[in-house]
Amino acid sequence: MRVTFVFHSCFVVELERTVIIFDYYGEGTLPKLPKDKKIYFLASHGHRDHFDKKIFKCRKELPLAEYILSWDIRLTPDEERPWIHKVKRDEGLVMGPVAIRTLKSTDKGVAFQVKAEEVSIYHAGDLNWWHWEGEDKGWNNNMAANYKREIHKIEGQHFDLAFVVLDPRLGGAYDWGMNYFLEHTDNDHVFPMHCWQDYQVCSRFLEARAETYGPDGLDIFHSPEYPGQVWEFAPGES
Repeated sequence: MRVTFVFHSCFVVELERTVIIFDYYGEGTLPKLPKDKKIYFLASHGHRDHFDKKIFKCRKELPLAEYILSWDIRLTPDEERPWIHKVKRDEGLVMGPVAIRTLKSTDKGVAFQVKAEEVSIYHAGDLNWWHWEGEDKGWNNNMAANYKREIHKIEGQHFDLAFVVLDPRLGGAYDWGMNYFLEHTDNDHVFPMHCWQDYQVCSRFLEARAETYGPDGLDIFHSPEYPGQVWEFAPGES
């Protein structure tokens, strides 16, 4: 497995026969991809830091590419193509060798669970425990309940790769969503994302986790430090 951090919440997962590209919106540079592999662009929702229609132009260089878009991304009839597919929340979709299930985001769109070549992947999109200082208490409490409900749907599941929100804008609540996800799932490799290029938030999280779980609790984390960063793992490696 080869994982490339492109930008913000965009990661590319390259397997032996399949490539999956999460939340690419034109920022950052995609790695050079083989044209003989099945390539899937997955867009979790329509926010401009997760999706832009200009990514459809990538198909000129990647003629086998398919696009799986969240239900909230609107296309005109003229923009619809047979290689563009929509997926709703709490829905399953099989595209060739790739099986996809979705969760309902606590913001827009969906989170993705993907199974490809026996590799299980989670990408949160904007599914997170959003807790904003100054926000109405009822709103924050409702957000907490909604996030926990979605994570309970994947209670105890194993993911080879998990891409999870760690947003420094949330202040003291920046890691609530990440911690809750980790407490309720089993993961081999976890990648913080949605950090707004403030990569120090990853170090901050790791320092806090070391105090709670000890050094062994850090092994599964791979913190982005710059766009284009690459990690390689053998399947099943932890």
